[in-house]
Amino acid sequence: MIFTFIRDGIPLYDRGAFMPWKLLLKMGKIKPSPEAIDLFMSMGDKLKENVKRKLLDIVVGDIYWSTLTPSQALIMLYGMAPPTPKETAEIMRKIFVEKEKMLEKKYVDILERVVKIYKDYEHDKIKEIKGEEIDKLMLDVESYLKRLKELREQIERRAQEKTIEQIYDETLTLLKEMFGRRSEQELVERFDKELVRKGLMSKKMLTILKDIIKARKEFKKGKLAKHEVENARKNASLLINALIEYNQRKELASRTRFIVRFMKDDKTQEAELVVGKNAYVIMGGKIYKIGNKLQETSQEDLDKARNEHGKLTTKILETLRKELGEFEIEQAPI
Repeated sequence: MIFTFIRDGIPLYDRGAFMPWKLLLKMGKIKPSPEAIDLFMSMGDKLKENVKRKLLDIVVGDIYWSTLTPSQALIMLYGMAPPTPKETAEIMRKIFVEKEKMLEKKYVDILERVVKIYKDYEHDKIKEIKGEEIDKLMLDVESYLKRLKELREQIERRAQEKTIEQIYDETLTLLKEMFGRRSEQELVERFDKELVRKGLMSKKMLTILKDIIKARKEFKKGKLAKHEVENARKNASLLINALIEYNQRKELASRTRFIVRFMKDDKTQEAELVVGKNAYVIMGGKIYKIGNKLQETSQEDLDKARNEHGKLTTKILETLRKELGEFEIEQAPI
């Protein structure tokens, strides 16, 4: 650096030091030291060592991590926790080669070879690697990474298929519990007739139901995009929750509603008994709260009771017997 500075430098201000050094250089009076000559010569001696180290760095720093990390990513995509580097190749073999039959064995062999070279380097079992071996390894790794991209698409498609089938099965199972074992089309018609038209479900839920059925058919044809699968899943959760809530309300109503039959003026008459936190009886178009006696109350008070679960107690029956005389009681139909 100093030689270059003196040889090529042009002084803008000099107090008599720079130009004399420049003249001495031109006259050949300034010579490098023996130490400088030894240093320059040693650069040649280190060539082979530096090249070997850099070739190993390619394998250790680039090829190894570029192969291992995507492999761990696909294991996570499959639904497992990321494995240690030592376990990755074995898990890839067990899951994708042996269990799922989604990957060919030769690709896991490539990963194992890369990991082995890296481990041998860590334990000082190898000191150098030839360029031609790196070239061959690079071709294999490029092939491996290309196959991993295809494997990712396979895993994602299988996950999407599982999602579509799951929401379809859950939805139709709930409908079959409500309307019996019927065909897909009949279930849709009953859902529309019994729930939507009667105001028990919104029209949006009927649209979601039809979309779920359509999404399943479109997916099997390969026409459904990834974001459409996700939209179908989100919408299906709304419908499934609505159906579960409706079934729970229906079940609660069946446990808390009874029909009371009694004789009045030599005629059999009926009243509806609702049991919640409190008990109520509906007869003659009026609502009565049952305590020690019947006390007329409001529809609002009754509506609160319908959302609560209670028990039919002896005290309730005694009050009814006192007010109505002898009676029969049975579970109200749903």
